[in-house]
Formats: sequence, structure tokens, C-alpha cells
Amino acid sequence: MIIATAGHVDHGKTELVKALTGIDTDRLPEEKARGLSIDLGFAYHTLPDGEILGFVDVPGHEKFIRNMLAGIAGIDLGLLVVAADDGLMPQTQEHFAILGLMGIKQCLVALTKIDRVPPERVLAVQTQVDHLMNNSSFTDHSIFPVCAPRHKGIAALRRELGRRANAVRVRPIDGNFRMAIDRVFTLKGVGLVVTGVVFSGAVSTSESLILSSGGASVRVRGIRVNDQTSNKAQIGERCALNIVGRGVSEQSVSRGAWVMHSDLYNPTRRIDVELQVLKTETTPLKHWMPVHFHIGSDHLSARVAVLAGGSIAAGTSGLAQLVLPRDIFAVNGDRFVLRDQSARRTLAGGRVIDPFSPKRGRARPSRISKLSAMCGETPTKILHALMEQCETGVPLWQFSVSHNLKASQMEALISSLGLRRIGNARQERVFSELTWCQLLDRVVTIIESFHKARPNLFGASAKEIQVLLVPFVEIEILDIILGLLVVENRLGARGNRFHLPLHVVNISAQDLSLLARATLVLAPKSGTPPSLFQAASDIGVDASVLEKALKIGVKLDDIMVIGKNRYVPTTVISTLKSAAEQLALRSADGFFTTIEYRHEVNMGRNFVIAVLEYFDRIGFTIRVGDHRRLRTSDTFDLCLERTQK
Repeated sequence: MIIATAGHVDHGKTELVKALTGIDTDRLPEEKARGLSIDLGFAYHTLPDGEILGFVDVPGHEKFIRNMLAGIAGIDLGLLVVAADDGLMPQTQEHFAILGLMGIKQCLVALTKIDRVPPERVLAVQTQVDHLMNNSSFTDHSIFPVCAPRHKGIAALRRELGRRANAVRVRPIDGNFRMAIDRVFTLKGVGLVVTGVVFSGAVSTSESLILSSGGASVRVRGIRVNDQTSNKAQIGERCALNIVGRGVSEQSVSRGAWVMHSDLYNPTRRIDVELQVLKTETTPLKHWMPVHFHIGSDHLSARVAVLAGGSIAAGTSGLAQLVLPRDIFAVNGDRFVLRDQSARRTLAGGRVIDPFSPKRGRARPSRISKLSAMCGETPTKILHALMEQCETGVPLWQFSVSHNLKASQMEALISSLGLRRIGNARQERVFSELTWCQLLDRVVTIIESFHKARPNLFGASAKEIQVLLVPFVEIEILDIILGLLVVENRLGARGNRFHLPLHVVNISAQDLSLLARATLVLAPKSGTPPSLFQAASDIGVDASVLEKALKIGVKLDDIMVIGKNRYVPTTVISTLKSAAEQLALRSADGFFTTIEYRHEVNMGRNFVIAVLEYFDRIGFTIRVGDHRRLRTSDTFDLCLERTQK
């Protein structure tokens, strides 16, 4: 169990930890000289039953409260220290409020320096503390009067800590590994060491991780858990990792960074949060207020964008977006604290709702409705609620990262809710059956409307349908929808256009006849296909009349326009593509020149250039200097593989 001290400066936190563990956590020369904790101190104590208590001794002076905030991230229990002679002091009150804002469920009170005051003073301070605790979320609290130098009351406090430690539920080792770094140092003969509390998952020696500061990859060479050598560290433990990586040094890593599984490396600068403003505040927390933002062991400035009402009153909660000046890493449920711009007092705190919030439309009713759904207690409840809010499905990758869910966990969650997965990789989304069916119906309705508005067109392209769909649907998902509707015979497809099965465009017999003649002329058995004017002359019609017929062929996807006055039947395009694939396959490296392609197809130079430029435009080929290669194809992969052998 990890325990953090809290309380006013000079109330005996360090002396208390020393009495409980035998370790003096003041390690810095300045701390020794001033008799004052400046930075975090760490100590461990093994109980008779083998349970290990880990202590984080935090500084009490208001100047070092950012260090205090870094120390309490991820702890199990707060140990509030109150001196009997001083009683409750400003820093006592603020530290206690911070424990509550950080979501810490357990808190004990050590009433120190009882040897300096009469018994009635001890009782009076106990009454003060009881009143403070009873008006908070810490309903199960105990107060232990102690005199640390004389070890009076220490045994009773240690027993209670042991009892609490044994009652702590073992946290499930699920989710990807991540640890908030609160200390960085180099040991001779060992190398770089980072320490912190493990927020989720587990890591073993020799595993690879990512540092949030720069995204460098590191390998874990050694692990110490609770100051003991181990092969593994897991959620809830305080550990030290000996890491190594290219360009990684003590100068490139600092407190506030995270070391994490690579799947969690997704930086963000906007997070939607649920905020609780302290009731001790005299003014509301206003929109766009500048604040100091503390999350994990990190600290940076931020702006608060209140999402409803323009402000959040003291003692109340509300939704907000935090806009940050640099990248951070967070997941749903992470706790944080906000302090005022001068860093003199704590204003509010809360938890992260969505770490990947949008820049635009953050306060729209639809967005607020989704955020309300995201405030659920578990990923299952949240995803179930989102299914009723998201007409275009829930992005699977974004949801799994936001909630730190492994692929197996995400699969089990989808299965338990009976959801449908659509798409691939980062475009994949999940839908309820009802939402999916409604989306398909909307696409059909859009095409019906398209036919009414433009009856002379053969159908709508995917891009045209996407523009008309509200809310927006990614083209990858829309392509899947259209393909499924065609398979189900709810839509017909002609080339890249989609239409209702019964939709008919009337084409005159004259135009159809002319188009058939033109197709034959534009697809000669040998030589270069003629231009528009050459074809019109060969057929014996005016160029404008032929062009009208050819445009009908374009709508039918029987004809392609590859350049000015260049109309080519799709059958010829297929032959020309095949020639490029064969040429690339015969090439040693998959590249070919314009001259080589011209010799391959035995056609005129101007026509070949028009064809290759058309291939570049549609993404079939890529031009590299005077050479071209196929953009993505089995042919190019085969050529590349052959070159590497």
C-alpha cells in the first residue's frame, strides 16, 4: 500500500515517517540545513505479516506544493499530519482538499507533538479535525495522537496502517502499462533510473516502452519494487525502472513525463473534464480562466473553457475543456488539480472524461450529450450509453486508448454488448444493430433524394453521398455501407455511382448508337486511340455532338476522360494498366520510364504522356523524377522483394 503524508509545514511529517520506518526521507543537503522538506522523500516498512508499506513524504510549505501534488498521484491512502500545538492551518486545509479532489478514498490523521501541549489542547484539536473530516468524503477516519521522537502512539498507528493495507483490494492487472515519473537520476554502473507509481498494467524486465517526452523507445534493464529487486512491476506499486534507449539521458527525461506501453502514446492538447470547484472559493471559476494544471506528476499551464453557463460556482461541478500549451497523456478517469494563475491556492479538481476532445463544436448540445454519456463509472456503461448518442458509431481505436483497454478487453466488451465492428485499423467503428440499420436506411434515403433533385444522373458518387450525410461519416465506413447495400440489392452500382435498383435514366437510341460507334473507334486493335476531333471526323459527326454522347458514356463509367479532348473506353484503360503492371514486374526495381512504357504499348508520345499523368492523378502510379512505379500493388511488392534478395 502506498501512503502519502499531507499537512502544514513543520507539523512533523518527516519525523513521523522516520518513526514509522526508521528512514529519514530528507535526503537533500538543503533539507538537512533548513530542517524543511523541499522535495519528495520515500521510505518503506515491512510489517510482520510481510505486507510492505510505501511512504511518500511530501513538503508542506506552500512554495513546494507542486512537489506535493506530484507525490500523491496514484497513492492508496492519505496520512494527514496535524500538530497539536498549531491545530488546523492553511496548508492543512489545502492539502486535505487536494486529497479529496484527487479521489483518494482513505485518510488517517496523525495528531503530532502531543508532548508539547496539555491534554485539553489535544482534545480541542481532535474536535477540529473531526469536524473537518465529517464535512468531507472521508467518513471512515481515525485520529492517532502521537509523539514521533518518543515513539508514543506509533505502534497503534502502524497497526491501523497494516489493517488498511490488508483490506486493500488487489487491483486487476489489466490495461497497458503506464507510470508517472516523479524522480530521475543516474547511478554509476547502473545507468538511468526513473521512479514513480504504476497507474495501470504491468511491465517485466527486457520489455520495451515509450517515454512521453519525445516518444523515445526504451528497454527495461532492471526493476525495483518497494525498494527490492524484482522481475515485474504492476498497478498500485511504487517502483524504480532502470531504462536504456538511444538518445535517452537524465537531461532528456524529467518529472512529469510518463513511461508507457506504445499503444498509449497518443498525445493531446485538449481534454474534456468534469470539474469540482472547492466550496471555499469566493468567486466562480470563469470561462477561459488561466490556471495551473497538475495531473499525474506533471504540471503545466492551461485555460479552462467552461462548456455550459460561462462559469462554475463554488461548491458545484460542471463540464469543461482544458486547453493546453503542449502535449500531455491522459486517459478517462485520471484525476487532476487546478490552482490559480499565481499558484497560491487550489481552485478545483476533477477527472478526465475525454482525452481527445474536439477543437470545434465543444459546447454544442450533441457534444454535451455525448460527454454526459462518457461520465459513466465503467467502460461498459459508457460504451452502452454512447451507442444511444452516436449515430455514426463510436471510433474503436479512440475509445480503447481513452480507456486504456487492450485488444482482448475491447473484444470482450464488444461481444458482451452485442455490437458490430465496421472498418479497419484506426477507422474502425462499433455500432449497435439498431444504429447500423438506421445509418443504412439514411444512405438509401439520401440517394432517393438525389434522384429527385438530379433525375438525369445515373446515381451519386460516394463523395456526393458523404457531403449529404449528417452527421459526417468517414469515406472508409461509407464505402463499406455502399458495398453492403449493393450486395443486399437495396442499391445498384454502375462504376463509382450508386442508384436505386429501379432508377432509370432515359437515353435516346441515337445517343446510344453514337456511343457504341465511338467506343469502337476509340479502342483500335493497334495504334493510338484518336482524340475527340479525330474520332468525330472518322465517324462523320460534329465534335460537340460526339462529346455529348461520350459524356453519357462517362456517366455510365464506360468512358474515362484522361486529358483534354481525350476520351478512352474503360476496356482500353484496363489494358493500359495491365501493361504498366507487366512492365513494372519485369523491371529490376519496379520503376519504368515514359519511353519504356511507350515501347510497351506501342502508342504515340503525347497519348502515352496523357495516360501516365492520368495514372498519377488517380493514384495508380507515382512519379519519381523521370521514373514511375505503381503506388501500392502486389506487383511492386514482388519487385521490391526480388531486389532485396
